[in-house]
Amino acid sequence: MFEEARRVTIPLHVLLQWDDEGTMGGHTGVPQFAGDAAAQFLTRHLKVTPGRQATSRR
Repeated sequence: MFEEARRVTIPLHVLLQWDDEGTMGGHTGVPQFAGDAAAQFLTRHLKVTPGRQATSRR
């Protein structure tokens, strides 16, 4: 898995529940700070440079 991860060449933000206290369910909530960090990451990496259009690769 780590070798594959090293080949990722695009910005990637991973939200991983690290400490689940041994529970198997109830993993639906995201702490506010984690949501804020994800929003900042996406804003920083997905912003459109003035004079350029956002493009979609499909």
